[in-house]
Amino acid sequence: MQQTLKERFKYWQFIIYMPIYLFFFVLAEKMTADITYINIPLDDKIPFVEGFIVPYLLWFPFMALGIAYVFFMDKKEFLPMGWNLVIGMSLFLVVSFIFPNGLQLRPEVFPRDNICTDLVKHLYSVDTSTNVIPSIHVFNSLVCGISFGRVLWWKKHKVCAVASYTMAGLIVISTMFVKQHSIVDVVTGILMYVVLTLVLGKLYKKADEARAEG
Repeated sequence: MQQTLKERFKYWQFIIYMPIYLFFFVLAEKMTADITYINIPLDDKIPFVEGFIVPYLLWFPFMALGIAYVFFMDKKEFLPMGWNLVIGMSLFLVVSFIFPNGLQLRPEVFPRDNICTDLVKHLYSVDTSTNVIPSIHVFNSLVCGISFGRVLWWKKHKVCAVASYTMAGLIVISTMFVKQHSIVDVVTGILMYVVLTLVLGKLYKKADEARAEG
């Protein structure tokens, strides 16, 4: 019984982490003094394209679906994915408290008036442009999307696996076209994913070995 509870906690601890993360995230969002703006001139070369709000907002159901699928279908893959998310999100919080940052990218006048523009306006009204580096939207998309794809590929759902990888890529790109993140945020989010995935390489390898054993 004790072993069973221990095994259960090994997986559910990642779910328990979420309210802790959200608590400190809200605290970080309230830190509005001494903000360093980190956007660079190259960001101004990227046009505002309101249509990218669609993949940007799909991040929320995509994350929920990916995490749930991996959790129920492949516990071995869920471990490195879970640790990747927890470590990366924790590092993001540390950066936010030590180095309050933000962006000045949002357009003052929208070039077009349509439903996508309305969605962008709503996004701007509920989400600040502070504490953006490294981009958690980018980082979480890669962690979840690639693990989701790995499990789908193993289960012979190759078209769905490619769709998962594609969606992760679209979400990454969308952050810049809706002016929610800069090139700096996106690159650091990608780098954090690469580094932490290498650090957690043994766990990912164990997941591969467990799948190979059937």
